[in-house]
Amino acid sequence: MKGVRCPSCNLSIDPSGFTIDLVVRLGDCEIRDWERFGQLSSTNQERVLQALESGLAPRELYPLLLKLKEVGALICT
Repeated sequence: MKGVRCPSCNLSIDPSGFTIDLVVRLGDCEIRDWERFGQLSSTNQERVLQALESGLAPRELYPLLLKLKEVGALICT
């Protein structure tokens, strides 16, 4: 990859040797509907709880968080 730029300062960077973790920052979120949350697999329950605790979610978990928010099981401010 050539011509990669830092999103913060716009400096050109060499990405070789870097591992890029794409995460989404979460606001203050809490689970409001434990019954719906309980329908998730135990793995997804654990991943969601870890994300809520840390305030960061892996990008691949974001669609699930959005769905939980849409159905009212997750409230974020």
